Amino acid sequence: MICPFCKQEVDSPCRNTVDMQQRANSHIERCNTALKSLQGIVFG
Repeated sequence: MICPFCKQEVDSPCRNTVDMQQRANSHIERCNTALKSLQGIVFG
């Protein structure tokens, strides 16, 4: 499935931003990248 946040093909995409933040905290690189780009949009 394509994750709506990182736009990559993944087995279990993040369901929401909390999910994505938790994965980013677990050092999952694609989630980290998606989170940073999202923060750039939200806080930029």
